[in-house]
Amino acid sequence: MRRTPIALALAVSLVTAACGKPAPPEGSTSTTITTPTGIELDAIELGDGPKVAVLSHGATGTKEDFYPIAEAFAADGWRVIAYDAPGVGDSTGMNGSAREEALTAVVDHARQTGAEAVVLIGGSMGAGLSLAMAAPLHADAVVSLSAPATAYDALDAARALPDEIAVFVTAAEDNEPYASEAREIADAAGVEAVLVSGSGHGSGVFKDHPELLARVIEWADDAVEDAGPSPSSGG
Repeated sequence: MRRTPIALALAVSLVTAACGKPAPPEGSTSTTITTPTGIELDAIELGDGPKVAVLSHGATGTKEDFYPIAEAFAADGWRVIAYDAPGVGDSTGMNGSAREEALTAVVDHARQTGAEAVVLIGGSMGAGLSLAMAAPLHADAVVSLSAPATAYDALDAARALPDEIAVFVTAAEDNEPYASEAREIADAAGVEAVLVSGSGHGSGVFKDHPELLARVIEWADDAVEDAGPSPSSGG
């Protein structure tokens, strides 16, 4: 029942993105999240509820890359936060720096505003960051989209993840070396990598595979249901 609206939302958003910088999703709100050192992160929030997905883009990406994912998760009852890393878009700071601090600030904001369960979703370098920060941030689950094994020591981080943090690893088969590294990261985390056809990278892995996005959302629903409230949620 869920798959049809998810597929339609993804298709519409991808067409819009192809025509230029997409507008924020309908119903979203713009917000600024400030880190402890004063970096101001430009972000959008979409949806309501105690389940929160935090979306981290890659080295050359922006939060706009994740708008289709945000819309699909929000349609499933999640609150979603997509943000620009320091020095990207309208976020202050230096590009390529302080990404761990930025993600921590976003997760803190999510919990301070009602999050009871947090799933980290990252594309490319943002996936490596999400894997590395999942344990320190007490995330309930983490989704890796085309993570480089060396980004934020993602491979070692996956190997060290505690059992209570659920892990979903995916990449496109023709997107090497990331497909091979997805297998390595998944093996290190004790799960099976989900590889799909094509060469899409990061959030682009969903472009020709709306069924994969539906699968990720269903998996995330199950992961947070099994996990219960996050240790830092106050729930």
